Amino acid sequence: MSGDNKQLRPTSVFLKRYAGGEPSPNEDLNTQAALEAESLLDLASSRLKPARLTYHYRSKYAELIDFSNYAFYEGRLLVAPNAARGRGAPPIERVKVAGRWIDRRNKPEAAAVVGLVKKLYKTGARPSVGIVTFNVEQQELIQDMLDAECRKDSAFKAAYFAELNRKEDGGDAGIFVKNLENVQGDERDVIVFSTAYARDGEGKITSQFGSLSAAGGENRLNVAVTRAKDKIYLVTSAEPEDFVSAEAAKNAGPRLFKKYLQYARAVSDGNGAEARLILESMLPAPLPAAPAAGAFEAELKAELERAGYAVDAGLGGASCRISLAIRDKARGKYVLGIECDYAARAASADTLERDVYRLNFLESRGWNVLRVWSRDWWLSRAGVIKAVEKAIKRITAEQKL
Repeated sequence: MSGDNKQLRPTSVFLKRYAGGEPSPNEDLNTQAALEAESLLDLASSRLKPARLTYHYRSKYAELIDFSNYAFYEGRLLVAPNAARGRGAPPIERVKVAGRWIDRRNKPEAAAVVGLVKKLYKTGARPSVGIVTFNVEQQELIQDMLDAECRKDSAFKAAYFAELNRKEDGGDAGIFVKNLENVQGDERDVIVFSTAYARDGEGKITSQFGSLSAAGGENRLNVAVTRAKDKIYLVTSAEPEDFVSAEAAKNAGPRLFKKYLQYARAVSDGNGAEARLILESMLPAPLPAAPAAGAFEAELKAELERAGYAVDAGLGGASCRISLAIRDKARGKYVLGIECDYAARAASADTLERDVYRLNFLESRGWNVLRVWSRDWWLSRAGVIKAVEKAIKRITAEQKL
């Protein structure tokens, strides 16, 4: 059995006793506990020792999971450094719209969402798309506008209906329009958010955050912001600073929503330093520092740079760190990650974890990893450089096939 108490819990609609009424005198205490528990996860948590799943596999880019990791999991998820390096549009892209909040709807935002979907469907290999709203009224408006666009544009209609029935690996991968309440369990290549919140006809910003304001509402936000594999578009009509009332909210949902708007803006603007400060501000305590680079790593980096390679050092966090990475300048991606033995040892004391699971995880995230031993470096620097060059040539040849 597995579960996550940072995601959606059962709503009050489903909180019923199995048979209704009071427990019978013949029920034992375990049966009563099972019937009274809010969820199987709660029941299991009271009886079994918890185990944490640490590796995050869904998102291709660290920016897509970092907010959830820092806001909800205290930075303990192991997230691979990006194998691609900062070319083109960022993984989170903010689309600012001059919208208005009228009858709990925002028509300019809905129109922008439809425009984004049309643009995505004009690409050669169409990504799977999910649209997430922050209330039911905006969800219904976007669905109505998609239907209206199908009536006007036959080419879009054909693409849209094909995507509605899209399957991948035997599962549903079709386009959807959902709100925060019912998006758990879904994942798509691209997620498009429409917050809808904006100034109304009188110029006032809404201070009502719906289900986000309820106790546990922050879990809905956590679910929503972790659905994307490749990209998030955040369509919004407001700046984070507009939501002054969020700071005084009783529960955490509105405050974290404002933080997410700040984080998404920083990532979209390419402001990595600001994004990092926002993430660190949500931690209850600072994370352990990554191991300092030693003389071996510095010397290897310098030698590779003298050989003409573009080398970046210290990618990722303390427990999922790549010591050195060889960058392909033309393609803006890393050809090879080099893991020095002391850094690998600092990541985990467990040999199987360090030498099998962790390396498999990095490879699943697009990395080619070469372990370099300090002993080999001290015995033959030329031999290590030759091994690195051989690995680069092999990987480059394979990628051209």
